[in-house]
This record gives sequence, C-alpha cells and structure tokens, in this order.
Amino acid sequence: MKKLAVITLILGITAFIPNSVMADNIIPSANNLQTTQTASSTAFAKSYKTSSENLLYLLLAALNAQNYSIEEIQFKTGSVLFKAYTKEFIASVAQKDGLNSFIKIIPADNIYNFSPVLLQKLHNYIELNNTISFQKIL
Repeated sequence: MKKLAVITLILGITAFIPNSVMADNIIPSANNLQTTQTASSTAFAKSYKTSSENLLYLLLAALNAQNYSIEEIQFKTGSVLFKAYTKEFIASVAQKDGLNSFIKIIPADNIYNFSPVLLQKLHNYIELNNTISFQKIL
C-alpha cells in the first residue's frame, strides 16, 4: 500500500500526493494531484424567493464584496462572467415563476477542481441580503 501525504493548497483544496514525490523534493504537476471535491458536493444551482433582476443585482453585489473580477455582464440574458483568483466562472440568473428565480454558477472551462468555498461565499452573501430590493433611480 502506498503512503500518501496530505497537503492543503492555498485555495483550500486538499490533495493526496505520494510520499515518493515529496521525498524527492519534486514539485508535483497538476496531473499528480487528486482533489477530494466532486461536482455533486458543490451547490451550482440554487433557488431564491426574489425576482431575477433583483437576484442579478445581488449577485453583482456579492461579487464586488468578495473582490472577484467581473469580466462581462449581459443584463438581457442575465449572465455574468467573472474571475475568482485564477479561474473563470459563468453565473446565469433565470426566472423560475412569478416570485422565485434561480442562479447557476459553473466554471467557464468545465473543469470542476476548485474549492467549494468560492460558491458558498456568494450564496451566503445573497442569502443574508435577500431582503434588500433594488429600485431604479430616475
């Protein structure tokens, strides 16, 4: 049985690396890392009791609060392209029914090896500020 060293990387991803790699003082490549996160463990889509327009503004406020870089906003389709650390994500907001809407956040490159904390921070911010309704100023 191989012995594995457990290393927690800067972004909070836990990786299991064979001890032989660590003993040789070789920096492991991305191919040798096995992350413990799976796509099913992260909440990519979540429903909220608010309008889609209000949810889009809450998402933009959450991105701003977390200092994530907003690359592109499309208000007509309700999608936002943003960069968190070095990874790009696409967030889509859609109306579910009259009172509910949902948000879906996925990585732009379809590689799901990132820390779920990135998405949890956004969802927590939206849940805490969901009572705020934005109004147009004339």
